[in-house]
Amino acid sequence: MSKKISHGDPRSTKAARTRDRILATAQREASIRGIDGLTIGGLAELSGMSKSGLNAHFGSKEALQLAVIDFTAERFRNDVVTPSLAGSPGLKQLEALMSRWIDWSQHPDRPGGCQLIAAAFDFDALDGAVSERLAEWLGAWRGAIVRAVLLANRVDGGARDAERLASLAFGLYMSQHMERFLLGDADAARRAERSWQSAIRAEV
Repeated sequence: MSKKISHGDPRSTKAARTRDRILATAQREASIRGIDGLTIGGLAELSGMSKSGLNAHFGSKEALQLAVIDFTAERFRNDVVTPSLAGSPGLKQLEALMSRWIDWSQHPDRPGGCQLIAAAFDFDALDGAVSERLAEWLGAWRGAIVRAVLLANRVDGGARDAERLASLAFGLYMSQHMERFLLGDADAARRAERSWQSAIRAEV
């Protein structure tokens, strides 16, 4: 059995920093080329490392893909989910869910939009660990939207269909992604946000 490195060991800290630096590069590249487009060799070149050095951190393309999904999803949770749900339940919270999600996709770290949504199109019809991990993270986000809608109903006496609105949220997000990147529609993101605002007010 190999010697376990403690969290206080500087070797562990250095390795964690190196891994995070690699993953930051990988998630940006995944925004453009997709998670399925990531390779050990390509990422080694982008990050200025050797293939053997990268293999020491991940070992396989699938392990790299899973690490990028988790790295991106943790950022999504910190930047979108947690602050969106930090406020009081109701309309403002529902508005924040969509506005923060769209703002997230426009960050410089995501020049091609949200990596998780892009990966969903690549892996949704495939079996395996990558599709399962994506389903876990995106399912958790959808569940958070459903719960936020139900809480809003309790606050303002609304009769919103939580499942329908969660599906609508994903549909609006994916639509603005395609319209913005593929069709060059500069107003797509804000139009999606306005459509969401109208939808969450329609059943109050």
